[in-house]
Amino acid sequence: MAAPRLDVVGLGYCSWDYLGIVDAIPEFDAPTVSLADFATSGGGPVATALVTLARLGARTGFIGAIGDDDAGWQCKQAFVQDGVDFQRMRVHTGVRTPICMILVQSGSGRRSILCYRGTCPEVELEPADYSYLALARFLHLDGHHVSAAIEAARLMHGIGGTVVLDVNRPRPRLDELLPWVDVLITNAYFPGAYTGQQNLDHAALLLQQTGVRLVVTTLGEKGCKYFTAEGQWYVPGFSVPVVDTTGAGDAFHGAFIYGLLQNWPLEHTATFANAVAALNCTALGGRAALPRLEQVFAFLRSTGRWDPTIALNQ
Repeated sequence: MAAPRLDVVGLGYCSWDYLGIVDAIPEFDAPTVSLADFATSGGGPVATALVTLARLGARTGFIGAIGDDDAGWQCKQAFVQDGVDFQRMRVHTGVRTPICMILVQSGSGRRSILCYRGTCPEVELEPADYSYLALARFLHLDGHHVSAAIEAARLMHGIGGTVVLDVNRPRPRLDELLPWVDVLITNAYFPGAYTGQQNLDHAALLLQQTGVRLVVTTLGEKGCKYFTAEGQWYVPGFSVPVVDTTGAGDAFHGAFIYGLLQNWPLEHTATFANAVAALNCTALGGRAALPRLEQVFAFLRSTGRWDPTIALNQ
């Protein structure tokens, strides 16, 4: 029997997160501070984007690495719960899974993030990974496991697939990876930091000259901008009661890929991604409020910012 097709394979970082809400970050040796709330959640840019896609109804698979510790078991169970395929995930004996400790400011949702990167070795692609990647239409990367990412991106191009890269800061060997990237989704910091051009519009133009055909920059609660060879467009965000902004960018990336899978116009794809990111900010944890597809459409209809001729399922 042939292996089932996948919409998106992600290769990247996976962590287990511990989150708490505080009014302010205490100084060292300050009296004990009580958390207003506490949660745990799966994390990691590619991992959370894949969960976002799975909740929206896409078929997703993950290539990455965890340890055989409790945090790794939790990461694996989170994938099981949301239906993300992990048959190509490496589970290493005697190593430690990445974890993040996140303090969230009460009222604003702003965060301070402390990450322990774990002791998992770098992923190296194996023949079974090539076959796995060939099942997918899209490859989603976050700049981790860079040698494997470059190799996987080349492979995806060779079979006519689409490569999406989520990047939030300059990383080693990006100059080798970017020529194989079709869609680059960044935060507002990266374009200037990478190109040296602080004007966002000019920096996006320089990024397109690396071969990227679509550059998308997230702007937090303000929404996003996207840049193509034809021009640039701003798409406003949505106002919601914010609890925690953890994972908002990752949710945006997953939702944007979902729109690309549906072949929606880019403006609608960006509006949809802004909505998913906003909804994900309404609960504590990077995945706690990731919505189902019907929830997103109900929210968009309530705002009047969706073309009713675009069906729920394409």
